[in-house]
Amino acid sequence: MIDCISGGRLIAGFPVGTPMDTCYAYGRNPALLRPRYYEAIDLVTRAWAEPKPFAYNGRFNQHRYVNVWPRPVQKPRPPVWIPGGGSVETWRLCAENDFVYAYLSYWGYKSGIGVMKGFWEDMRSIGVEPNPYHAGFLQAVGVAETRKEAVELYAGPATYFYDRCLHLDPKFVRPPGYVSEATVRARVSSQVGLTASQATSARPVGAEMDNILEQGHVIVGSPDEVADKLREVATSLHIGHLLLLLHFGDMSKEVTRYNTELFAKRVLPQIRGLFDDEWEDRWWPSPMPSQSRAVPEPVQA
Repeated sequence: MIDCISGGRLIAGFPVGTPMDTCYAYGRNPALLRPRYYEAIDLVTRAWAEPKPFAYNGRFNQHRYVNVWPRPVQKPRPPVWIPGGGSVETWRLCAENDFVYAYLSYWGYKSGIGVMKGFWEDMRSIGVEPNPYHAGFLQAVGVAETRKEAVELYAGPATYFYDRCLHLDPKFVRPPGYVSEATVRARVSSQVGLTASQATSARPVGAEMDNILEQGHVIVGSPDEVADKLREVATSLHIGHLLLLLHFGDMSKEVTRYNTELFAKRVLPQIRGLFDDEWEDRWWPSPMPSQSRAVPEPVQA
């Protein structure tokens, strides 16, 4: 429905879920979480692509008739991005199904180096081309006219976010069976696990902005400084889809709008199309021509 309403501009996201919600809140068996997840993805993507009704008899889902309507505008299906936290199985899922692996790290580009290096090494080992658009990465960013102004504007929201918003009890992070043997052996730290370890570490509360910037949790500066740093992040992590966290902590509506508009107007033009000369982005929406879309009637006053 959303793909039809938007004229073919939907990007679908299929998160596996964290242990806190999926296992503890919803009561799902951690050991069966992955099989359920894979079967659900198979059912949804097949329903998008099949031109006729079909029966589906899976281990967890049994449906006599599957017949979605309306069907997606994008053929054979909308692009799918998987928000990952560091599991090896998620890497293989993205490779086998041609999904984007989007690593969501609240701890910035420096902490993401190990995970993205592991992802690309794994892709190379199974013969997947190193197309940077096959991967995405989340980064918090604060832009202002000068670096001094940026630090003044975003220090408060950043310290609020890292001191108050990321407290996880480690006992809820890895229920038995949630993390596979392959991921444990690869020594990949998940986003959730990293957050829990940071919450219980000896890092002083009243987080120093210098420490937040030094560790790469948040990138701040003038438009040119931020653009330079984001180009460095994109090339070092080899990621073609940069997901921006332009609101964090207790940032006000006015500051969020300022940050977003300044990024869109003066940073984005400098980094757009960084890999376009060498690689094709097969994971971006393919909308119908604008002249083919329905035009809503003007609302009468």
